[in-house]
Amino acid sequence: MTEPAKRANRVLGGRPALRALLVSLLCFVAGCVAFLVSFGVTFGLYGQAGIDALSGFLLLDLLVGVAACIAVGPVRRSTAGNAILIVTGIFSAFALPAWIVAVIRFGERRSLPLDAAIVAVMVIGATGVAMWQDAALGAEAGNPLLAAGVAAGPTAAALLWGRVRGTRDALLEASRERAVSAELARAAVERSRGAELARARAEERGALARDLHDGISHRLSVVAMHAGALASREDLSPEQIQGATRTIRDAAAEAGELLREALTALRDPAERPSGAPLPTAASIETLVAEARARGARVSLHWQDLTPEELAGAAAQAVTLARVTEEVLMNAAKHAPGEPLEIEIARQAGAVALRARNRLAERRSGSPLGTGHGLIGVSERASLLGGHAAHGPTGDGGFEVEVRLPWT
Repeated sequence: MTEPAKRANRVLGGRPALRALLVSLLCFVAGCVAFLVSFGVTFGLYGQAGIDALSGFLLLDLLVGVAACIAVGPVRRSTAGNAILIVTGIFSAFALPAWIVAVIRFGERRSLPLDAAIVAVMVIGATGVAMWQDAALGAEAGNPLLAAGVAAGPTAAALLWGRVRGTRDALLEASRERAVSAELARAAVERSRGAELARARAEERGALARDLHDGISHRLSVVAMHAGALASREDLSPEQIQGATRTIRDAAAEAGELLREALTALRDPAERPSGAPLPTAASIETLVAEARARGARVSLHWQDLTPEELAGAAAQAVTLARVTEEVLMNAAKHAPGEPLEIEIARQAGAVALRARNRLAERRSGSPLGTGHGLIGVSERASLLGGHAAHGPTGDGGFEVEVRLPWT
């Protein structure tokens, strides 16, 4: 179908009255042509005598045909109206276009018994009309089988055309329904995925809040212990007092920094503080050693930074330890046997962790991750004012990079 035809079909589909008027008008024009052809054939075969003998029949043909062509548009959805149009097509040449439209409409219903009934009515009716005309004209009776075949052929063709149209409409409707169902399913999956991501972020923020809680508690305990010693002991030397005050100052500053980070995390007040020890910079070396003991091929490189220097930034140390733990777990799950390279480097105003490994070919039954761990990595980095990125590399590998502020 051409583009202008598609636009016209859309316009008519949205205006039923205009569509009905156009169908009636086209059938009326075609009916005039069909009537004139029938009149000419009768005159050519039988002359004026034939016209005089069939004058009443021709007048009925004209009147019924005009009425049928006018009615064919408005009775589009009427079963009785279309059935009457089929009957008029038995004896009216003027009604032939309206008859074709009505037969096609019945064919769109794709009912084999209904199709057979229409063919039978047309064969019986057309044969009877042909025999009556022969008798009225005084001509030799024609072959009834020929008349039956002439009636059955066009009827079957129109019904087949209607069946094709009905099948096409049914397929289009089924496609639209499937598209709507697919859209609803996609929306449901998106909502479910969004809920899972929100839950994962909330859980990760809660875990980070617990870590920060433990860090703050530890530093406040240091402050309280040294302040208590200064208040209760009078035999301390100036050097000891100066050292204690420096310790109190540093611990208070670190606690204030951790408190700022803790206030940005979402934590359920009903949760109890975790009793697990807070990871440190040394935990990174321990995690790598444990992975090697399990058979993993892991290499750890420190660049312009030592574990002892990283230990001085407690929040960054905790985050990098958690990231290392996640990276090691993902490598063991998704790329077993592949070498994993971890690099922790100090850069201008930042400390960066990069982990690279090749992706193993996925085997049937291999574990599939949800991606929540990497979401947690991003959450931890953002809560400290940094950022994280992860994804496949051009050489068939996978890389995770985390950058945290460093002062």
